[in-house]
Amino acid sequence: LLSRSMPSTEEEKPKKKYLRNPEGEAQAQWKDSDLDFGGKKKQMIGSEGQVIQLDDDGQEQAAEQEKKSFKSTISGTEQKEGKWLMDMLSTEYTMFKFTIQFGKQKWEIAKRYSDFDKLDNRLNDKFGLPPIGLPPKKWFGLNEEELIVMRHKMLNEYIKDCLKRPVLIHSRELQSFVEMPPDVLEAVNKGK
Repeated sequence: LLSRSMPSTEEEKPKKKYLRNPEGEAQAQWKDSDLDFGGKKKQMIGSEGQVIQLDDDGQEQAAEQEKKSFKSTISGTEQKEGKWLMDMLSTEYTMFKFTIQFGKQKWEIAKRYSDFDKLDNRLNDKFGLPPIGLPPKKWFGLNEEELIVMRHKMLNEYIKDCLKRPVLIHSRELQSFVEMPPDVLEAVNKGK
């Protein structure tokens, strides 16, 4: 008689890797290559969107360096005329203006609430990392001064929150939305 070995019902499972040293302390979850953005120095983007220079051991350098981080400030609103309901009805909408700054460079963007809503949906679909929420949608009273001021403040907080998140700063969606100039894009992509 030939004996056949029965297939194991239990699949061999790979052993879990624990990212702790023998003393139980957490170990770094990155490799040196993760910190190389094509430059000679190791860099990373901090939690506030600033570029941090690292020494050879992966530690933040204490040497003074200009912190380049993103900032957003409110810079006004503009009412515009638009069409609605298959271009049959005329309506006004608000353009919210913001000044974006990276290091010493500043530029201005103007966006509608609907632009923010589209960005929010794209970021949630792609990254599942929703920034702080948008102001609630409204159908009536959109031109009331109090609503415009409240929305403007909340939209600015939304931009600030997005610009603090390294994964979002590197996304084409956010880069396009805040209209990053080419030299800022290059600095962000190289980690400078």
